[in-house]
Amino acid sequence: MKAPPPPPPAGRTQPPITPPPSPPQPFPIEADAPPRRDQKRALAGFQGGVFLRDAADDIRIYLRGRLHLDFHSFFGAGARELGGEDGGVLLSPRFFARRARIELGGELFRRWFFLFGLDFGGQTITNPTGADGLSATPVGQPPFVASDRYAPIQSVGATALLANAYIDYAVLPQLHFTLGQHQAPFSLENRTSNEATSWMERSLPIRGFVQPNAKEMGLYLWGDLNAVKNLSYELGVFLGDGPNRPQVDAYPDWIGRIFSRPLAKGGEGALEKLQVGVSAHYGSRDPKYVAYDYPAITTAQGWTLWDPRYRDSRDRLVHVIPSGAQRRIGGELRLPIDRYELRSEAYYVVNGTREAHDGFESSTTERLGRVKGVGWYVQLSAWPLGDAFVTGDPGFSRPPRLDLTRDPPPDKRGLEVLAIVGGVNADYDGAIRGGSYDPRTPGAPGGPATAITAYQLGLGANYWYSRYLRATVNYTAYVTPGSGAGGNLALVPGNLLAGAGSTSTWMHELGARLAAAF
Repeated sequence: MKAPPPPPPAGRTQPPITPPPSPPQPFPIEADAPPRRDQKRALAGFQGGVFLRDAADDIRIYLRGRLHLDFHSFFGAGARELGGEDGGVLLSPRFFARRARIELGGELFRRWFFLFGLDFGGQTITNPTGADGLSATPVGQPPFVASDRYAPIQSVGATALLANAYIDYAVLPQLHFTLGQHQAPFSLENRTSNEATSWMERSLPIRGFVQPNAKEMGLYLWGDLNAVKNLSYELGVFLGDGPNRPQVDAYPDWIGRIFSRPLAKGGEGALEKLQVGVSAHYGSRDPKYVAYDYPAITTAQGWTLWDPRYRDSRDRLVHVIPSGAQRRIGGELRLPIDRYELRSEAYYVVNGTREAHDGFESSTTERLGRVKGVGWYVQLSAWPLGDAFVTGDPGFSRPPRLDLTRDPPPDKRGLEVLAIVGGVNADYDGAIRGGSYDPRTPGAPGGPATAITAYQLGLGANYWYSRYLRATVNYTAYVTPGSGAGGNLALVPGNLLAGAGSTSTWMHELGARLAAAF
C-alpha cells in the first residue's frame, strides 16, 4: 500500500488557484440587466415572428409583416344615386389591399431595440372626381382658364409609406427611451396595434376627431412599475405634425398617458385587469409656417363627414388650418371579467384654427377660429366560443421582444362579438378668435351652423383562427342629426342629393377583412 504524501512544511500554504479572467463583454451589463437567454435554443425560428440570433444571443433580427384584404360597401340615401362628380364613385363596393406591411427589427446586447416598417397598399384612387388640378396660374395671380390642367382621372395611387421607425433603449424595465416615429402615447385605442384592434379601423371619435394623427415623430419615456402593471406611463415630446411630415414650425407638442391597474396582484381575480388612465396633449401651431389643412372627420371606410374646406360667398375655396394652441385631455376605462369586456374613453378637445383662401394658405389669414368638443365611445365585447382575448391586452404598444428561455404560449382561437356606441359632439366657429365673418363662414350671423355632430353605432364579429390569422365582419351606421336641415356641418351622402333626399341623416357601411400577421 502506497504511503500518503507528506504534509507541507509548517508555516507554508498552497497558493490559491486564480480562475482565468472573464472574456470582455461587448456591452456593459449592470446588475439589473436582463439575463442572457438559453444559448442551447435554436439560432433561427418562429416565435411570434421570424427571428435570427447569434450564438451568444447578443444580436437578434426580427422579420414581421401583416396583410389586410378588405371589402367595403355602402348603403343608405345617396349611396347609389350620387353622381360620380359629387363623390359617388367613392361609395361603390370595392375589394382591395388595405394594408401590406413589412417590418424589420432587432435587439442589440439586450438593451437596444430598433424597428422600421413600410406600408404598401391602401390602393387609393387618385383624382376620383376629376377635380384635382395638375397645373394652373402661378400662386397669387388671378386664375386663367386656359392655363388650367387637370390630373389624370381615377388613376392608380400607388404608394409606399414609412410606418414605424424608432430606436428604443432600456435603462431599466421601468425606464425606456424611444426615439422615432411610433403610435402617439394618447388613448388606449390609439396605443393598440391595428393587427390587434377588434374593429377593422379605430373608432370614429378617436381616429377621426381626438387623435387623427395616429403616429407622431419624437422622443418619449415609458415603463411599467412592475410585472402586473399597477402603474404605467408614456410621456414625451413630439413634432406634432403627424406621420411622415418633417416639422413645419419650431413648436413641439407634449403628449402623455398614465394608466393603472390598481387591483392587480398577479392572480386570477375578477378585477385583476381593471384599468383606468388619463391622456393629455398640449401643442401649438405657428400661423407663419403651418399651412396644411385641419384633419377631416371620416368614416371607417373613408367617406368624409366633415371637410375642413368650404366655399365662401364668392365661391372661393377656403381652407381651415390648425393655428395657435392645440389641447386635448381625457380618460380611459377597461373592465374585462371572465369572457366579457367593457371599454370606454372620452376626451375634450380645444384646437385653434385660422382660415385662408386656396393658393394663399402661407401668405394670408382671413380669420381665426376654433374647433371644440368631445369625442367618446362605449364598447362591449364577448367571446362566446373558443378561447377568450386571443390577442392579449389592448393599449400596450411595446417593442416586440421575445423571451426564448420559455416555451411559446399555446395557440389560441376563438370567436369575438362586439358592439360600439360613440360620437363626436363638437362645433367649429370660423372667426370666434378674431377677423370678419363671410356670410358662409360657420358661426356667421344668419350663416351656417357651428355644430359638428356625428354618432357611430356598430356591430362586429371576429373569428381569430390564431393571433396571426382572423376573419372580420363589421356593420356601422353613422348618424348626423340636423344635417339635412342645415343644423350640422357633418354631412352624409344623402345630403348631397337634390330634392327630398337632402334631408337624410344616416349612412351605413358593411365591411369584411381577412387578415394575416406574424
